[in-house]
Amino acid sequence: MANVLSSIITDDEHRDFADFMYGLFAGEGNFFLRNDVWLRWRQWCREHEKTSEVMERSRTAEFLKKINELLVIDNLVLIMHRPGRGEIRIYRMDSNCEYMQEISINRYLDYKDAHILGNRPSANRDTLEIDFMPFYDYSPSVRTIQNVGNGISFLNKHLSSTMFQKADEWGDKLFEFIRLHKINGQQLLVNNAILRSRKDCLEALDKTIRLLSSKDPETLYAQLERDMKLNGFEPGWGYSAARIQETMELLQALFYEPRSETLDEFISRVPMISKVAILSPHGWFGQEKVLGKPDTGGQVIYILDQVRALEKYLLEEFALAGIDVEPRIIVVTRLIPNAGDTTCNQPTEDILGTDHAYILRIPFYDDDGNVVQDWISRFKIWRYLDRFAADCENELLAELKGRPDLIVGNYSDGNLVASLLSDRMGVIQCTIAHALEKTKYLFSDLFWQNMEADYHFSCQYTADLISMNKSDFIITSTYQEIAGTDERMGQYESYQYYTMPGLYQVVNGINLFSPKFNVVPPGVDEATYFPFHRHEKRAESRIRHWEKRLFHDDTPDIYGYLDDPEKPPVFTMARLDRIKNITGLVEAFGVEPELRKHANLIVAAGTIHADQSQDVEEKSEIEKMYRLIEQYGLAGSIRWLPSVAKQETGEVYRIIADKGGMFVQPALFEAFGLTVLEAMQCGLPTFGPIFGGPSEIIINRKSGYLMNTSKPEMMAGDILDFLKNCGQDETHWTAVSEAGIRRVQERFTWIRYSDKLIRLTKLYGFWRFAESEEGMIRMDRYCDLFYHLLLKPRASRVN
Repeated sequence: MANVLSSIITDDEHRDFADFMYGLFAGEGNFFLRNDVWLRWRQWCREHEKTSEVMERSRTAEFLKKINELLVIDNLVLIMHRPGRGEIRIYRMDSNCEYMQEISINRYLDYKDAHILGNRPSANRDTLEIDFMPFYDYSPSVRTIQNVGNGISFLNKHLSSTMFQKADEWGDKLFEFIRLHKINGQQLLVNNAILRSRKDCLEALDKTIRLLSSKDPETLYAQLERDMKLNGFEPGWGYSAARIQETMELLQALFYEPRSETLDEFISRVPMISKVAILSPHGWFGQEKVLGKPDTGGQVIYILDQVRALEKYLLEEFALAGIDVEPRIIVVTRLIPNAGDTTCNQPTEDILGTDHAYILRIPFYDDDGNVVQDWISRFKIWRYLDRFAADCENELLAELKGRPDLIVGNYSDGNLVASLLSDRMGVIQCTIAHALEKTKYLFSDLFWQNMEADYHFSCQYTADLISMNKSDFIITSTYQEIAGTDERMGQYESYQYYTMPGLYQVVNGINLFSPKFNVVPPGVDEATYFPFHRHEKRAESRIRHWEKRLFHDDTPDIYGYLDDPEKPPVFTMARLDRIKNITGLVEAFGVEPELRKHANLIVAAGTIHADQSQDVEEKSEIEKMYRLIEQYGLAGSIRWLPSVAKQETGEVYRIIADKGGMFVQPALFEAFGLTVLEAMQCGLPTFGPIFGGPSEIIINRKSGYLMNTSKPEMMAGDILDFLKNCGQDETHWTAVSEAGIRRVQERFTWIRYSDKLIRLTKLYGFWRFAESEEGMIRMDRYCDLFYHLLLKPRASRVN
């Protein structure tokens, strides 16, 4: 194969490139990520007195910047190079650094397996290879990486173009599609006994549109019902003459001259969705006294807010359609008998702020048929999910008196259960990952066997592959969840190619260019989260309570005191686990004494008592908190409270804002960042990690601040700079506060979210009916093999 080295670097740079690579051979370690390579290159340049031009902008530098991972194995360097989002090239270079060739993904994975398993690459030919790409032949692909995540727009254009090219065939399909719809046994849109063909429908449309145009536009459906039914039309077209006429003209236009905008608008008006099942098995799913418990945080808030917004949206949609229907939304989670002071042992629980939504809790059963009594970590619930899915199916059929119209999965476990239910019940499935663990735990695929006892990633990553490929559509909160940034691989992108040595190799794990991907960011509950200066909406008694609790109270559940409570507070709130990195922020306060002169630190996380935690990782973080506080002498500068109930968090943010403080989300990686949105909406200047979703929420140094959370001293520097700027310019704090509020109100609302989710469900339902069902069945059967032959046996051994 050709030597590609000369096409990558110039002859003048070859010596520098070779010397740098020699250093990797001679140094410690075999595996390097992008940041490792880049930091070593910069250090090498300084040691060799290279110019900034060489360090930053040479061909060598440009190549090294885009290395995703680098492996030094025996006498070879193996490079996974990522020239752009969604692009991967693999290079192999000898120890002389004279010859570099491009190799296949399969060969690269063989090398990785051989290194971990201690054999030759050629010995890995019996390894199971997983390749989903051939099963995407039923689906068109988005052409450019920039358009990934806007699947609904692409699919609209694809479907309308196909309808135009095959007018008669697709006209018939569209007519058959609208004949299907019933709600609670009531036929909608067309009377199948009267309108038997597209031709019948077109004639009736023309006749009815002429009738409607002669009526007062405000005439209600009840006054039009008799004439509509005589013409073969059932309820669902609209509540008034004007609305009905608009909807019928959209359908008429689709039959004669299909366009993407017309298809989107017509399909969005069809009242197809009234029953929704939302799956979230793990953690403590409840409305009070659960936040901050292990495995319980933003996902619970997201789902509860999502449900309230969906119910409101569906009620408005049914009113516009002119039908009297009550939506049903059920959140299905696990029942935990030993639930402490939570409601997680109650089989059902109405969701506050709704009339037609509730939580349905179903227990886990052990192999002997006994109900599992205690909370179980999300990493160890895999053995229970197969029966849980079967029980969910029976309960949902009973509760809804039939199938749901949409099943929404959440996180790896909920998405797996949603996939099983969707398959069995023939229902549209939406996947929401929230956070895929693979990018959070470095090299967790390669060294999976070392982590299996605690994390069981062999089950989780296999479940992820199954659900993301079976799903009708996938919602992400940000673009980078799918395809990353120029510097960082996306969460879904990381599933394209990887190996779990001794288990399987993934040579094509997901098609990033599938139109199933859609970016739909959530909003915030505006009743709970509103700007701090809206004094008329705030209760004085609640303000006094939380001011005392945050800054002064001395109670057994609070640790620490403040020497000077009037200093601006730096506030953080999250679960106590390693990825949320609360201890990293505490250490930032420790390593920078100047920061403590300007501000106090207030932490709301978990519990201060390690013996009250059932989670190993949380216990470790609690113990680390105490060590750091003692090590750096933080007494008098820090307060540590237990997690705050969701309904109280808005007032807590506002009180911190009253004091001229800020909110810091110090996570090492944050898939989205609901707390970032909430704090910004309350007018609190907000800091979030550059790693993950906050970089798509915050406009850096305008509506908030993005910081590198990997090193405490870097966090400390960013926070201190802001405090000093506020001291020098008294308008600075207010400018950031107001910009944050505007940013949330312009881009992140639950109204937009609900509209997009329901539109997606309807369009992908039409696509499945008209074009993709046969291809999806092949994909489903391929996934079923992995479930029954690989995942299910492994899950049965999880303890």
